[in-house]
Order: sequence, then C-alpha cells, then structure tokens
Amino acid sequence: MKKLLLLLCFSGVVTTTMQSQYTAGNGPLNFPALIDQFYQMNQDHLFWFATGTAATALRMSLSGLNQTALQQGLAAKKYHAAIIESSSFPDTADTMALQQLDRYFTDAALSLMFDIYQGVKERPWVGFDAVSEKYRQSDGEKMIQCLLRAKTAEELTVTLDLLEPKDTVYTALKNEYQRLLLKNRKDSARLVRLSMNYYRWITHFHFDKMIVINLSAARLQYFENNQPVLQMKTIVGKTSTPSPRFAAWCDQAILYPYWYVPRSITFNEYLPVIRKNPSWLDAKNMQVIDGNGRVVNHHQLDWSSFHSGYFPYTIRQSTGCDNALGVIKFNISTPYGVYLHDTNNKQAFSSGYRYLSHGCIRLEDPFELGYHLLAHTLDTAFLQSCYRQQNPVYEKLDSPVPVFTVYMPVWPAEGGKLAYYKDVYRLLKKE
Repeated sequence: MKKLLLLLCFSGVVTTTMQSQYTAGNGPLNFPALIDQFYQMNQDHLFWFATGTAATALRMSLSGLNQTALQQGLAAKKYHAAIIESSSFPDTADTMALQQLDRYFTDAALSLMFDIYQGVKERPWVGFDAVSEKYRQSDGEKMIQCLLRAKTAEELTVTLDLLEPKDTVYTALKNEYQRLLLKNRKDSARLVRLSMNYYRWITHFHFDKMIVINLSAARLQYFENNQPVLQMKTIVGKTSTPSPRFAAWCDQAILYPYWYVPRSITFNEYLPVIRKNPSWLDAKNMQVIDGNGRVVNHHQLDWSSFHSGYFPYTIRQSTGCDNALGVIKFNISTPYGVYLHDTNNKQAFSSGYRYLSHGCIRLEDPFELGYHLLAHTLDTAFLQSCYRQQNPVYEKLDSPVPVFTVYMPVWPAEGGKLAYYKDVYRLLKKE
C-alpha cells in the first residue's frame, strides 16, 4: 500500500491555475490557487463531504492528524483547527456552504502536508532563497496528486507518513523533540524544532548533490542522494560580520583565484596601514587595479587623498598559496558577495571557536570538496604546487549544486550524537 501511494503521489502534472474567491468567513485560505487546481482535477466534486461513511472517516482522520501537529514540530494554527475539529456542519442540502467548507478541509490537509514535507519556515530562516522557487510548482503538483489519491482515512494517514523523512538524523531530532515536550522544556524543544524544519526543507528536494553549512556548528556537510559523504570544519563570519543564511547555487570552482578586497575592508582596515607604508601591499602580494582592470603603480599614488568617499581603484591580491582565498574558491550566486574557499591560515581550524571571517566561509578540506563537485577530475597536484602569479583557471561544474547555509542549533556532532550549539549570532531569542 505505501509503495503504491508513494508512486502515485509523485507522478502526474497539473498546469491549470485560477484565482480562488473563497477567503471569507473563517479566515483566508493558505493555498487558494492550489485549491482551485485540486477541485478542477476532482471535477468539482466534494472530497471531504461526499456521501458515504468513507468521507466521514476521512474528516475524522484529518482532525486527528491536525491535533498531533504539535508533536511533529508544526504550526497547528495554520490548519483551520476551529473548522476541522467542529462537530457541527451544514445540512447536506446547503450545497454552497458544503463546497466552501470542503475547500477549508482541503486547504488544511495541503497545509499540513506541505509542512510535513517541506518544514515550517520559522525564525531565523534564510534571508535569500534561489532554490525553492524553482521547485514551487512541482511541489504543489506533488501535494495535489498525493491528496487526490488519499480517499480513505487509512490512505490519508499513510500519505502523510510517507511525506515525512525517515532517516536516522531526522528520527533522532524528532525523538529528542518529543522527549523535551514531555518534560515541558519548551525553550530546548524550540531549538530542536528549528533544526527539524530546516532538515525537512533541505532534504525534501532529493538533490543528487548538495552542500549544507550549519553556521551554528561551523561545519559543512556534502550530501549525495541525501546521504552525507563528506564533512569538515569551517571558518564562518565573526559576530560583527556574520555569515548570511541563504539557499543558492554553486556553478563553478576557480583555481588560483584573485582576491578582490571588499571596500569595507579596504577603508576600515587597509587604508590606514597603506598611508603609512605603501610597500605593505608588496609584502602582501597585492595590486591596485583601476576602473579598466589595469594594474597601476601604487607607489606613485597619493594615498593621503583617498578616503571612504573617494577611492577610484580596487585592491586585488595576486594568486598563490599566500592568497587569503588559498588556491581554490567555489563561486555562489547570492546578493551577499560571499563564497566558499580555501585559506592561507590552516591553523584556525584547530580552534574550537571558528567565527573569525568577514562573512565568507573558509573550508578545512577544499580539495576534497572540489574532487566531489568536479566529478573526481580536480588536479590537486596543480593546486599543491602553489604557483605565484598563476592566472585563475575557471572550472565549470557539470550542473549547479545547491548550497544551504543555515542556522541549526541542534545537530549531530562527530559520532552521531545530537549536540546543542551556542547561539553565537544571538538569533535564537525567546518567542
């Protein structure tokens, strides 16, 4: 039964959309357009209030599942509890009232299904998401197909069970969450719930490859088919310059990258030093680049005339092992200007406190990550040669790989046991 339902849930395509007009009475619907698609697929027949005992049992099943939402770490207020759990419904002759009520039941079911499947987006969620939008329509189609085929109480229960992750990491988080609820430890339970919902969201895409950076733990995991195959320490942003939370795409690796110094670092840290000693740039293997991309002689510049409002140049560090980015960088398309990269300061990984960067994410073992992302073709001997003044080499990935940079305060440490991490960025204020 489960295998059959799973196959049916994730097949089929829905393309027609309409604007729902059913938003009055007991509050707006969460998914009005999907509700319209659902009833078009169901030939505008009643689903929850159809004649017969099966529909009655189906309504009772949804009510029971709705009441267990808290145990799942979900937002029960989204599921129209006052309607779903009511014991008084319109007379069967009142067709219009039943049709509207039927829509609320469908909306409650779809909302519950989405949250079990994708997770509840609660604070502190990502600030930029270039991944979810690409799959929004297909996710909606999957939920509609699943619900259309859950015509009995048993099928509805099985469907929701199939949408929930079943791996050991998620199971450990869920068990810990339920244990904390029983002990009424709400603050700790909230931390576990956040990690559960992040995990639902990240894994529901079922990507062939993906990178997950947990800022709370300052660690990276690389997954293939939702199975972790590589993990490493990272150096992430300082509390004053925290690494942003995002979901984006990595599309290329750059071997021997230049480091273009951000303007904030140029003005706040470098200009005071360079004014006193322009030769400092030579010692750091840095160049000054004009607006046309040409290297200029920085010894001939009047450094005393430059300030935060006037500096018509860019400082660039030349390639090599002394480059701040090391010898490999992984490009990520975000509005934040951050990326994953090697580092010339390997000793920092031996520290238990790894919140040291200006926002970018430094990798303990970037060669190993590059080996996986570039289909095992990375020339590590070339990188280990530490050539100076080597022109950057751009290696395009076969297909973009999603990168999730998130804030999961509870997560398995080495050895698999759940660990609670400090709220270094102070994002987990009490509700």
